[in-house]
Amino acid sequence: MTIQRFCKWMVFSFVVLLATMSQAYAATIGTTIDNLSTSFASIPTLLSSIAYIMGCFYVITGIYKFKDHVDNPSQTPLSAGVKRFAGGGMLFTLPYLVEVLRRSFFPAATAVTDGTVRHLNPLGGGMDQMIFELIEDIAEPMTILLSSFAYISGALLLVVGISRMIKTAQDGPRGPSGLGTIMTLFVAGALLSGAKMIAAFTGSFFGDSTISTFANIDPTIISNAADRDSISAIIESLMTFVMIVGVIAFIRGLFVLRAFAEGSQNATIAQSLTFLFGGALAINMGDLVNVLGTTVGVAGLTFT
Repeated sequence: MTIQRFCKWMVFSFVVLLATMSQAYAATIGTTIDNLSTSFASIPTLLSSIAYIMGCFYVITGIYKFKDHVDNPSQTPLSAGVKRFAGGGMLFTLPYLVEVLRRSFFPAATAVTDGTVRHLNPLGGGMDQMIFELIEDIAEPMTILLSSFAYISGALLLVVGISRMIKTAQDGPRGPSGLGTIMTLFVAGALLSGAKMIAAFTGSFFGDSTISTFANIDPTIISNAADRDSISAIIESLMTFVMIVGVIAFIRGLFVLRAFAEGSQNATIAQSLTFLFGGALAINMGDLVNVLGTTVGVAGLTFT
């Protein structure tokens, strides 16, 4: 499933769930997203079961390949059986391989830390209050949902990468040692360690993985403390929304990178890098504003 199809499916699910909210007045968009994330909880177990069945199939066919090799060595190479046995063994231990691949990228890295301190709340009761309440409601559920999607997608791509071991070099990028297969495993590892991968990108730009979304407005610009707090809360909400969009863009960049390696005509390395680096900057837009403000000598608005 591509990130585009996932987003369309997710939007459709929202519409269906929101249409039934008239009978559950306590429900919000945030709780709806939480329910959707909860429904994903059993998917890793399902993938493990599917991988186990595939592993059994590979081992059984590998036995027959060994027999065919004994009967006719020139027609069936020994490697055909070996590859099926190796692929089947990996699929048998999919949960262990998922953890190995995840830790291979960042064995002790620190995940992205949200520096948001949500103690300000607009009290005007207008549009600013509505925006704040909406972002406050969906921010954490969306983060959990995207993390779940990344983890499940990574596990699925790992299964795809392992299943390609039985192919031959004639399959090109999708062969056992093809660029598409290598990048499939790389993207699988990146998705399985999604938060730490994002932290690595943002840390490369700004030196740490803390996300700065709390807005500090200079009192000389807005002297009224209540107005400053209200505006800061709205800016903080908007920065949180931009952060969510950045995470989606970053995940899409990984899928575009894999599509490019697979030989897709609609994917380029430039598109992938744009999504990856643009997403990383959007995730930590606060530090980007701080850097730009320091560069041009403007300090009226900073983020912590």
